[in-house]
Amino acid sequence: MSTADQRLDQLEPVISEMLARLDETAAKVERVSAQVRQLTLTFTTAISAQSDNIVFLLERTAKLEQGQAKLEQGQAKLEQGQAELRQEMNQRFEQLDQRFEGMDQRFNQLFDYLKEKLK
Repeated sequence: MSTADQRLDQLEPVISEMLARLDETAAKVERVSAQVRQLTLTFTTAISAQSDNIVFLLERTAKLEQGQAKLEQGQAKLEQGQAELRQEMNQRFEQLDQRFEGMDQRFNQLFDYLKEKLK
């Protein structure tokens, strides 16, 4: 049988190798962690920029929609004003037609009167 010192002497290289592998694994984990942190920062920065772009576009879209609504309201008012103007012009033309008819009747009466006087 081997003594305790001999067994420790046999385990020491195995433990040293395991500790060396553990150090290598820890270093790899640290490199991977650093890469993950860098990727997280890059991803977060990109998402933040995209979020800002989306907010900007949404604000612009809302302003455009408001502007379009104002234009549509203005167009409706303009169309209403044009309809009112057409109606008023039609009424005035009708009044003019009535006045011309009245003048025609007076001229006809005057002409008839003059014809009677000249007979």
